[in-house]
Amino acid sequence: MKRIQYYFIGLSVLSLIGIGSFFCLHKAAIAREMVTEHDDVAEPTQALMGEIEQRLGNMLGGILSGNLKYVANEAGFLMDRSYTINEIFFPSDPKTNEWFKRAGIDPEDSQKIIALKENFDMFRSGILYKASKVRQSALSGDQEATFKAFNNMIEETCFDCHRKYRDGGGLPPQPGFHGPGY
Repeated sequence: MKRIQYYFIGLSVLSLIGIGSFFCLHKAAIAREMVTEHDDVAEPTQALMGEIEQRLGNMLGGILSGNLKYVANEAGFLMDRSYTINEIFFPSDPKTNEWFKRAGIDPEDSQKIIALKENFDMFRSGILYKASKVRQSALSGDQEATFKAFNNMIEETCFDCHRKYRDGGGLPPQPGFHGPGY
């Protein structure tokens, strides 16, 4: 019975992720057609978030199929990749930071950059901690605890960051800009 519940919950989560991705990608495609001056700018945010989204989908699939060793590996990958967040958003020279330019952040505004970096560090620490909990639960072989840890990670790191940055909370909306959360 629990396996069926996990199956339906998993399908619901995957459906929501798919629907959200469709609308975000559709919105991004429209924005890209409207804004041509950013055609040459690499989209490291999209690449990183797409990769994380794929790994989260893999983790959910692993949980639902009972392949918890796979889930542990994917959680470990997510932990490793979380260290690249600061490399992407806060390279050593703020004046050459394409992300700052697209987000309308003044590279001379060190106070704002420090505050953003502190927030990103907080979310990255949350990802590390929550993904390690998923990994520990998966390695213990407890499917239900692994699902709960996974769900908790999504709610308390991914959604919180998206609400703050992607959904218009922390940065001014820019044409073709998807914020730190995608």
